[in-house]
Amino acid sequence: MKKYIALLVSLLLVCMVSFALAAEGPFVPGEDFAEYEIENASGYNVVTVNMLITAGEDKIFDGKVKLTSDSLLASEFTQAAVFEAGCGADGIESGFVTFIGDYANGPDANGNYVCWTYTVNGKYVPLACNQFVLLEGDYIHWDYVAFSDSSEDVSEVVEAAPTGFDPPFEVGEDETEYEVEGASGYTVETVNVKIVAGEDVLFNGKVKLTSDTVLASEFTQAAVYEAGCGADGIESGFVTYIGDYANGNDADGNYVYWSLSINGKYVPVSCNQIAVLDGDYILWDFVTYVAE
Repeated sequence: MKKYIALLVSLLLVCMVSFALAAEGPFVPGEDFAEYEIENASGYNVVTVNMLITAGEDKIFDGKVKLTSDSLLASEFTQAAVFEAGCGADGIESGFVTFIGDYANGPDANGNYVCWTYTVNGKYVPLACNQFVLLEGDYIHWDYVAFSDSSEDVSEVVEAAPTGFDPPFEVGEDETEYEVEGASGYTVETVNVKIVAGEDVLFNGKVKLTSDTVLASEFTQAAVYEAGCGADGIESGFVTYIGDYANGNDADGNYVYWSLSINGKYVPVSCNQIAVLDGDYILWDFVTYVAE
């Protein structure tokens, strides 16, 4: 009996530790569920995200959205949730939402400007919703907010929010700063980048980038420049080699290639199609292909 109790206690402790170690998201998703397939989608990309659409205490949608799409844009997930909620909306496809349900952008009774704004994984997004790609398990929150001179600093609120993912690697001491040609200067982000081939770490540290698009390809290119190694395919979105490591067959006949993950998650689009947010993690790993 004592052994049984000891085993039960051990199992409970394991469960408690596992729960404690689980990444905390910026909100707990409710019971709502929407499933949608974009017309003419190939069917290769099926992603489920957590979606919350709120206006004060009014929750228009609170739950999960499962989407089949080749582009996986925040606008597509949002449109699916709005369809499920059965309310009208405008501007989602164009990237600038003007109203959802009974809540439209404009001045309120107190003269403050109220509008729809969104965050992903608790972070401010400097791009329109039809320009931002979501990954499996991401958290997207649309909120109807008022702006005034006395409003709390939004950037500080967002920075303090939990992200919903654990850091996938320990950040090293490398640093670089780069400005994309023609950038307006309004968007400056710092992300964590690691480029590794086995035990050979080409770059591990922080990249500070000034860019209007903040694409993973741009952060990667900046890190490669700093590492002083050659590369090909970053701008086109399909990396063929970095440094001395090129896609192809190894000595054992296995196919090896450069693989991208962001925040520890598989990325089903090319690196020049996905934007990253301040504090995100980009990992390039030279891996061996294993058939499923």
